[in-house]
Amino acid sequence: MSWGTDRVPDTAALGAAWVAANFAEAEAAPFSSDDLLELSRFLTPKVVESGEVLFHEGEHPGGVWILQAGAIEQIYGTGVHRALIRMINPGGAVGDIQILRRVPSQFKARAAEPSTCLFIDRTDFEVLLATRPSVARRWLAKLSLQVCKNHNRVVELLTTALRDRVAQFLLHESVDGAFRHSQGTIAAMLGVHRSSVNQIVSEFEALGLIAVSYRCIEVLDKDGLKRLAEGLPARP
Repeated sequence: MSWGTDRVPDTAALGAAWVAANFAEAEAAPFSSDDLLELSRFLTPKVVESGEVLFHEGEHPGGVWILQAGAIEQIYGTGVHRALIRMINPGGAVGDIQILRRVPSQFKARAAEPSTCLFIDRTDFEVLLATRPSVARRWLAKLSLQVCKNHNRVVELLTTALRDRVAQFLLHESVDGAFRHSQGTIAAMLGVHRSSVNQIVSEFEALGLIAVSYRCIEVLDKDGLKRLAEGLPARP
């Protein structure tokens, strides 16, 4: 894909600047002006409605979706075997791992709410990583962070009590100090009953650690949650 000149539409340039500032860790691989220009050539803004499927389980994704606003859920299985395995928040991406490994997806990717994305076609994505080392390094940093996060989550599931796991979950999954999804989402991602999560969330709210509203849990006392996550009392 090419615009035919060294100038790109303002929306594409803004999208590239947003990726440079918000995708993975900017200091891991700062983008040059040439990186931004090249990235701009490949980005297509997309709006997806709540419930819209980006790709199904067993499919090869047609490209990579970088989430700017909203939420994308990764769902494994159907019916009673259905499990929510991950929630993609702004700054995250989906479809990249399958393209890099050249394998079909093991999950369905679906918009959990109205969302805006920047889309890169699978062929363009491979060209971009092959020709722009800074972009490739940034993507490697993103994947490394994801692997570490997944590893920590598995360790938490195996070694900690549910109360501590909920505290850890809120610390890890909150964006800008808030988890903007339902308590049912927490239960689904932890693989436990919603009533158990509701009880723990109510306890945290009573302690003044969080504030709960519709589909939003605001973290008020990060240090207190950290203490709970370590198996300590919320207050010294």
